[in-house]
Amino acid sequence: METTKQTFKWLLIATLVVVISILHYSKIHGSMELHILHREMFFIPILLGSFWFGLRAGMATAAIVSLIYAPFIFYANDSAHSTVPAVITQILVFNLIAFGFGWLVERQRKQQAEVLAAENLAVLGRAAIAIGHEMKDLLRGLKGIAQKAEDQGCSGLAENFEDEMSRLEQVVKILSSFVTTETVQVFSRDMNEVIAEKLENYRKPASKIGVNLETSLDESGCPSRVDKNAIGWVLGEIIKNALEVSTKGQTIHLRSIRGGKYCTVEIVDEGPGIKPEHMSKLFKPFFTTKKMGAGLALAACRKMLRDMGGDIEVNSELGHGATFTLTIPREYSGKPLAADPVATVIRGEKVERLYRE
Repeated sequence: METTKQTFKWLLIATLVVVISILHYSKIHGSMELHILHREMFFIPILLGSFWFGLRAGMATAAIVSLIYAPFIFYANDSAHSTVPAVITQILVFNLIAFGFGWLVERQRKQQAEVLAAENLAVLGRAAIAIGHEMKDLLRGLKGIAQKAEDQGCSGLAENFEDEMSRLEQVVKILSSFVTTETVQVFSRDMNEVIAEKLENYRKPASKIGVNLETSLDESGCPSRVDKNAIGWVLGEIIKNALEVSTKGQTIHLRSIRGGKYCTVEIVDEGPGIKPEHMSKLFKPFFTTKKMGAGLALAACRKMLRDMGGDIEVNSELGHGATFTLTIPREYSGKPLAADPVATVIRGEKVERLYRE
């Protein structure tokens, strides 16, 4: 259905260009007013192309119209409006209108997408509050049952309960990350130390499947202001995902690069890579390619980093692994958090806290 609509729109634009061109050239020796009217009608397909399909389509339509309009100078040299400067000026106007309108349309669409994404996260946050409370109550109940089973000597049952509770705790933690809080606890930490600490938790699982973990850490260190628990969790999730897609003999590389305002951490795997059609959906809540996945971990990673003033991106070539790049603020980054530590002290607030604007 959508393809049919797209085709119809393109056919309409093409038809308009053809009809207006015929009208334009059929009245070469007609009245000035009629000719100007036909010339201005060329803006209709240009504006439609920009509005329906964006900047590139608008510019392409303007280019076609310009090629059609340019030869007019050779047909009506006796007219004041067909001089070389007039024709060139008109062609420039065609393209400037297409560029300006197309750029505005794409900018508006991008802003609408950002607003929609923010609204979706807000809805998810409200749902997470309700679900999180229920799941925490369930966790307390399960722990009580597991304790009773252990007291009665049912070690196997207790172990199974422990595994299930770990999974449930993981889901609760992910859901909790979408709940908007008023403050974010941040402390000065060297990302090299955080990486080293987190890797120790994954060396044994990596060794079991024959995957190597290698690091290349910036020798000058990567001091950053981060929430220790949040950044540790994010690193753990990315490393865990890399292990899940790696096979025996492959290597996962972790690199830290010290920058001006940010510290960059890269986690590179040698797995199968990510399909191109999945790239734009990877950080959207509930999108997953795993059979038992919830599709929340990567979305939570991005939200946690953005709450600290950082971000996460991914680059991948199908069949050649993937690279997750974490951008972590070295100091107060300003957005979406308060940027000035001096002003924080003057306000009488603790330096180890960042407050949302």
